[in-house]
Amino acid sequence: MKSKFPVLLIVLSVVLFTSCAALFAKYNRYMTEWQGHKEDEVYLVYGPPMRAQDLEDGRKIIAYDFASSGGDATNFCEVKFILEGGIVSTANYRGNFGAVERFVRGPGNAN
Repeated sequence: MKSKFPVLLIVLSVVLFTSCAALFAKYNRYMTEWQGHKEDEVYLVYGPPMRAQDLEDGRKIIAYDFASSGGDATNFCEVKFILEGGIVSTANYRGNFGAVERFVRGPGNAN
């Protein structure tokens, strides 16, 4: 009789991957919603940027770094916006799910 372990492992991997993708879909949508919004709207949701850089081509990068710890893990998240003429052209994030869930917000999510 053949072992069912490899099949079970594949099925569990697919379920885990699709679950993670679904969890991050909301935060990916938030970042897409930022496109076309004014720089001041970013500040109303996130506050003053932790890092900012003017680029030679006239664009500006603003970034926010968040960290939280609990138990054995430290969660980190970076949220970054690229602005052209004071308007968000690109927004993205990277980090652990615990920090992303806590700190990534869309344009209508001011707290």
